[in-house]
Amino acid sequence: MSEGSVLISRAGSDAPRRKDFDDANPRRSQTSIQRAKRKRNGWFYAVPFLLLAGLLYSFAVVPTNVEKTSMSSFGQQYGTNNINRSNRKENTALRMEVTSISRDKGIIMCMHDGAVPMGLSLIRELRCLGNQELVQIYHCFPEEISNNSISLLLAADDKLEIVDVCSDLVQRGVLAENKAREFRSWWIKPLAMYHTDIKEVLLLDVDDIFMRDPAVLRTTEGYQRTGTTFFYDRVLSSKEFLNQDVNGTQYLRYLLDTFDYEKFGLPPGASPSSHLDPKISFVWTRQSSHEQDSSLVAIDKTRAGQAINVMLYLITEQRFIREFSYGDKETFWLSFELAKQEYFFSPWGNGDISSSTNGDMDKHSDSLCGSIVQYMPVKDSPPEFLYVNGKALLNPFPVPMEKLGTASHNVLFNTNPTHLTPRQKRRPNGSSKTDYKGGYAMECLIGFGAEPLPKQFAPQLLRRRMFYFGIRMGVLSALDQCFPFDGMK
Repeated sequence: MSEGSVLISRAGSDAPRRKDFDDANPRRSQTSIQRAKRKRNGWFYAVPFLLLAGLLYSFAVVPTNVEKTSMSSFGQQYGTNNINRSNRKENTALRMEVTSISRDKGIIMCMHDGAVPMGLSLIRELRCLGNQELVQIYHCFPEEISNNSISLLLAADDKLEIVDVCSDLVQRGVLAENKAREFRSWWIKPLAMYHTDIKEVLLLDVDDIFMRDPAVLRTTEGYQRTGTTFFYDRVLSSKEFLNQDVNGTQYLRYLLDTFDYEKFGLPPGASPSSHLDPKISFVWTRQSSHEQDSSLVAIDKTRAGQAINVMLYLITEQRFIREFSYGDKETFWLSFELAKQEYFFSPWGNGDISSSTNGDMDKHSDSLCGSIVQYMPVKDSPPEFLYVNGKALLNPFPVPMEKLGTASHNVLFNTNPTHLTPRQKRRPNGSSKTDYKGGYAMECLIGFGAEPLPKQFAPQLLRRRMFYFGIRMGVLSALDQCFPFDGMK
């Protein structure tokens, strides 16, 4: 696999979704898609981008070969390229050496070979931000991640484990092999959450770019009260997922009404939580078919009640009966809702970062269209930008080469973002106060405003790019320091 299929775009059995995501145009509402259509000669507009990325072409245009070369060199350099896959514990964790690593708090990520450079760059960035927790790398069956990738990861960090969750659950009899193969996709994320033996878990996407150590979430009121922190997705409505009709009613309500609560030792009957209050809930009132952004999920499994067992049911049984989510996203909050377990969503909606490739600030300066942004989930504090989930900020070719001429500009390599959406309550799109009369891609937050990015964002993004490009180019000494560029503090 090339890195065009990093975690957020991995595809398993959902072939139509794979095509949608690889086109950088995920299937959402028909209204959104129609709004994004515009008349243009794609290759004409793609030329400036190709020129910009030309200096990186030699290692980005054929990423798989470069990754194999750099990983092999790294393994030879550190003498770790001979991996004995049989040297696994009961939880299938493969470590450089046996150490007493705390499992009270930790991080899990999901990777395949193509996602390793971006994932390792995130691990290195987390260490530079001060996080020293155990990191578990999850994958599905041995062929998803090569010996060279394992060598690269284990030699780069001594608090890291690699876990083949599918092989383990097949061996235990939890999953049949054919069912396990359905998790070579987005769906491995909730499966990893179910499987991990870490108590307080942070589940991260490999293309998250953080302003500070995400472990800070555990200090917030919402997390300390519930043992969870979830973030909102954009408000996008369509008659699908939890918003589809089932026997004349909304699927969300149908699922709550017909769920077998007693199977999990729960009181019978639906009892919607305060999160589904009709006065505030966009999903309950059918204004959005997308509720959660799962690029960062925080769960204390010791306080989850039956939610983790419900989660396993949703991903191994219910999703094959009727699709309730675009990928894995809705699994997490829905598991807690069905388990009648209190959970916490950020009080703020998501934002966007400006897309320099799309010319956001020149064309419609109050409507940003880049990668999704999340703020610290606290009410009574000044706004604090926590992270952006943005492959397009790191990979010069975030969509396949053959798609560059047709992909919307806002999902192409974002060289120099300058602004982000101000913190605000979640709401649907509005209208721009600018003179712009063209169309908007579905990622755009129309009329939400813009303010300058924090000064430390640019140097931190540069550092992350140094790690990522160093891995991709085989210059592994790039991982040896934290590059304290001016402006980071």
